[in-house]
Amino acid sequence: MSAVFAIARREMEAVFTTVIGWMALLGFVFFNGLIFIWAASEYAQPSMGGPAFDIDRHLIPDLFGTISFMLLLLLPAVSMRLFSEDQRQGSFEMLLSAPLASWEIVLGKFFGAMGFVCLMLLSLSHCFLGLFWMGSPDLGVLAMNILSILLFSGACISIGMLFSSFTKNQFIALSLSFVTCLAFWISDGVSQLATGSLAEALSHLSFMPHLDRMGQGVLHLKDLGYFTCFTGFFLFATLQRIEANRWT
Repeated sequence: MSAVFAIARREMEAVFTTVIGWMALLGFVFFNGLIFIWAASEYAQPSMGGPAFDIDRHLIPDLFGTISFMLLLLLPAVSMRLFSEDQRQGSFEMLLSAPLASWEIVLGKFFGAMGFVCLMLLSLSHCFLGLFWMGSPDLGVLAMNILSILLFSGACISIGMLFSSFTKNQFIALSLSFVTCLAFWISDGVSQLATGSLAEALSHLSFMPHLDRMGQGVLHLKDLGYFTCFTGFFLFATLQRIEANRWT
């Protein structure tokens, strides 16, 4: 596993050598902080119920809803370079020729991107602390929302990794990743236009019902299984792509 963590560390360092990494972090902090201030001011209004306003049902969903939407926009940009950059620079062949298993390369890059997500969440520590300053949020609800964000991030990154492994053009990887993530984001809404088993399938494939249930502080095995299988499928597909490159 030392090779996995070495690759993960390399990827995390590489993010901050680009303008995209810093812009993603600063934009994430700015917009999430702005929405949090707006939501907190609404929470404090007497017309909204004052202290009786439920922080777990209103303020926390507003905060984490914004976080998930921002990650939907940013993670394709973060993951687009994971393999595309190596292919563009010509270092991908060197990586494949190193004494590394394909699964170590895939997991290393995945954990590196997830490490950046953790840094982005840590950058919002002031917002999380603000929740305790304004009220007494349920720790279970807060923890479940953080877990849902991490699982959602893993799913989006795994999609981006797959498309990044197919092309050296980062714009193509970005576009395909974003469109695919957006499709899984809105498919629950699209399911309302369908009927029968198609509507049920579209709703189940969507990120939103699973995020909504976990956002309420409830952990169902089907939601955990959904994100685990979803991420595992795209990581496995990426692994097969990397293996194919070894023989071409």
